[in-house]
Amino acid sequence: MNIIEATKKALEENKAITTPEDKDHGMVFIPTNSMPLGIVIVPTKTGIEKSGGTYKEKWPTASKFWNPKAKDILRNDWELY
Repeated sequence: MNIIEATKKALEENKAITTPEDKDHGMVFIPTNSMPLGIVIVPTKTGIEKSGGTYKEKWPTASKFWNPKAKDILRNDWELY
């Protein structure tokens, strides 16, 4: 579905939206109507961080900035997550 349809459904069903590539990389977008946030980018997979010679899982923090390109807006493969 296109980004408008996906956003409307996500707001109705309280879900996130993503594309196949973004989902594979562990990233989803949560559309909101709040002024300071707009769209929140949320990681769905942990990363690995090396600290003091030891590896541990690390969850990236959510981000509120997304600058979509025209190709992102024109895609027809947006899906709910």
